[in-house]
Amino acid sequence: TAIRDKLPKARVIGIHSSARWSGEPMQRDGDHAYAIYQCDSPLAMRFALREPTNDDTTKVLITAIDEKDLSDDILLRLAKRQLFPIKPWQIVRTLFNANAIDPRLSAHPWIAEMLLELIPAGGYPPARGGFLDAETAWPLLLRQAIGLGDEAPDLTSLLKWAQDVQRITQFQRASEEFRIGAIAWLAEKAGPAAEVLLRSVQQTERPDAVPVGLAAGVVYHLSATGKLDKATGKLEERYLGKQSPTGELMQRWSNAATEVVRTLRHTDPKQYRQLLNRADEILREVQADSFAYLSDTSDLGFDQRMGRFGDCLSGLIESRRWEVEDELQATFRAIRDHDKTSRETVRLERVEMALRLIRWLAGRANTSTSPKSLAEAAIDHLREGGFVDWARLSLWRGEPVGELSAAYSRLFDEVRTIREQQAKMFARLLADWTAAGSKGDEVLPAEQILEKVVAPLATDRLVLVIVVDGMSVAVCRELMRDIAGHEWVPICEQGREFNRPGLATIPSVTEFARTSLLCGQLQQGHAANEVTGFAEHSALLAQCRSGSPPVLFHKAGLQETDDTSLAKEVRTAIQSTHRRVVGVVINAVDDHLLKGEQIDVRWSRDQIKVLPALLHEARVARRLVVLVSDHGHVLDCQSQARTGDAGERYRTAAGEPADDELLVHGHRVLTEGHRIIVPWSERIRYGIKKNGYHGGLTPQEMVVPIVVLSSTDDFPEGWREQPIDTPVWWDEVARPALEQRPAVPQLKPVEPKPSKPPGTLFDLESELETVVLPSETVVTMQPTEVSSIRPEWISRLLACEVYEDQKRLGGRNLPTDDVFGQLLTELDQRGGKLRSAALARALQFPPMRLPGLLAKAERVLNVDGYDILRWDETSDTVELNRELLLKQFDLI
Repeated sequence: TAIRDKLPKARVIGIHSSARWSGEPMQRDGDHAYAIYQCDSPLAMRFALREPTNDDTTKVLITAIDEKDLSDDILLRLAKRQLFPIKPWQIVRTLFNANAIDPRLSAHPWIAEMLLELIPAGGYPPARGGFLDAETAWPLLLRQAIGLGDEAPDLTSLLKWAQDVQRITQFQRASEEFRIGAIAWLAEKAGPAAEVLLRSVQQTERPDAVPVGLAAGVVYHLSATGKLDKATGKLEERYLGKQSPTGELMQRWSNAATEVVRTLRHTDPKQYRQLLNRADEILREVQADSFAYLSDTSDLGFDQRMGRFGDCLSGLIESRRWEVEDELQATFRAIRDHDKTSRETVRLERVEMALRLIRWLAGRANTSTSPKSLAEAAIDHLREGGFVDWARLSLWRGEPVGELSAAYSRLFDEVRTIREQQAKMFARLLADWTAAGSKGDEVLPAEQILEKVVAPLATDRLVLVIVVDGMSVAVCRELMRDIAGHEWVPICEQGREFNRPGLATIPSVTEFARTSLLCGQLQQGHAANEVTGFAEHSALLAQCRSGSPPVLFHKAGLQETDDTSLAKEVRTAIQSTHRRVVGVVINAVDDHLLKGEQIDVRWSRDQIKVLPALLHEARVARRLVVLVSDHGHVLDCQSQARTGDAGERYRTAAGEPADDELLVHGHRVLTEGHRIIVPWSERIRYGIKKNGYHGGLTPQEMVVPIVVLSSTDDFPEGWREQPIDTPVWWDEVARPALEQRPAVPQLKPVEPKPSKPPGTLFDLESELETVVLPSETVVTMQPTEVSSIRPEWISRLLACEVYEDQKRLGGRNLPTDDVFGQLLTELDQRGGKLRSAALARALQFPPMRLPGLLAKAERVLNVDGYDILRWDETSDTVELNRELLLKQFDLI
């Protein structure tokens, strides 16, 4: 075609080539055709010249005969009376409509030959500006020859390419010239680590580039320096083509491999698992598997990190020094930062629970006081004991890694010993309180809860009472963690941090406790008695319309065949504005105690089938929800069986009580004679082994949680949003030492903002800083609450022009500068990362309102969409990228 373009009248073109034509004899180029003849002798050429052709066809004679050996009768019939030698670069220029070739290409004839061999079906695109440069030719060569289609290849794209066996084979079978050239080109574009990677690829049969990179992250880790020399040699011998690259290059390879494998977590889970398993195989093969904990991706390494945490925890327990040491904190952070954490959220939660218990033990070692009254003991259990039980019982569920499982067991025993002492004190106070017939407002007996809590709320509100039979304070705490994140706000009476604790009957079993709760008086009964007693409760009736008394639904009436979530009758009652009080009894917790010993239950809104539907209907009807229990329970943790003649956790008052039992008497003891022997220890049972029991005197069984929930900001008079009520040790995060944080780069000078004129007598802004959140609820923070240890860079941020511009773009009702300053200070002083609950506590901010605050802060701080401030809902972690912030706000 190139010759014909210059000689359009040529009918026969002779080509001199030592290679033989093996293609089809007829070829078309647009409307023109070429008849191609392989001619190995002058006679064959004469026969070809005699063949008839159409006017739109040009004959092409290909021969290896020298032109001087051809007679004139043949030469006279050829274009230009000569044989044209094949000049690859000349043809390539034509194919690309190029006038010039990049010297980096023209110095290598094989490149032209490959470009001719690999012409795509649609031809090559025209060279830009008529100049065919290496940046155009090499991507085309790589795409056509080995399937590497990235225009700007980097280590990540090379690793993705290297996962395809067919493409690797194409590379390995390519000419040596191409492989050398391709490696040089890709190393120039993707860095020297690409050369190491490609030389490895051309030596191995399996597509192991990604697993080798993951394994290299361990073998060449800085922490393994001098410890894995043999493993390094084996890896280089078997997988790196006997290269000895620097640790820096291998870390780059490892980082890119980590990035590739992480993209597969959700897009291709099967391949993700295969690559991780193969990486662990390589570590075992080179005998570096004992250092797998250095990897953030290795499954083997995750278990090793868990084991190392277990060893640290066991050492701490053995030494009985309860301060959270740096090593324990560091191993926890290593577990939290591992990729497998996203798939092992329950195991991570147990690790956090162990840390919380250690902090609790440290706090007790420093300040340990005993309650002086039953009210103090019950409130202490509500404020702190329920959290301790939640944490310790989560450890009882076990851990696959033996070292950590053993540490959990030791920690569980240590905490249980203390909880048993507290239970003994609680039981004695309860026995005295019961015997004296004491009364008071700080503890609400179960029979008074409807009168003292529900009836006042029903004065001007619709109320849904949800009784979760057997729900302990620990279960309630766990359940509320989930419910409070679904449009419900816990509220409490003014002047209180949380609602008063309730107190179950003695014994704390359903037939006494639930009946007394729902009927409003001490009595024994069953479901039928409860329905009648609830409907006739005098305090509730006083708030109800005539003809619409309180109505109660039990388990049998909650679901029906045409609605698997909630029966129509229940929905109708909740939706009715005439029915002021509706009650529902849920048996999920109590049923779990009968069975499910080997089931690890996580108490959440969705775990209790009817609860989401009940809460939905209540929210739509704008009902307040009172979530309450009739009694709690203890789980079977190696309990001891004894002979009994009454219930699972109590016996008749015959004989003397044992050391772990008490004789209790009084009008709230609902057995015959109002006397009973009950264990104060959770280790005792008088019946067959089950998953759990109730009826005893422990605070876990006797203290009844009472939670009032609102789905709106229109709270009843005398009630307010419940402040943060988690103990300090629950959310506390150790602040990293200053040297662990990178130094703040040199900041640019920033002109200070002009000061405001002095406030007047009526300038309320000088007294309070106000935060308006998305729900339009106003939360105030006294200026004295703002952290006094504000880093200089934050002060400069709040004074810079970019920050002011971002606030103007952020919309209305933004937090004040002091709130921004405190938010950034708390995050910065904790290494830039903090769990949302801990951040809420640090800011003294309601947890339910924190997402609104973070959303507004992100609008101001995340310049051009960069993730400067980010809340990861999966890990429930708020993260600040300080370096990116300083750059985006032009402070460095």
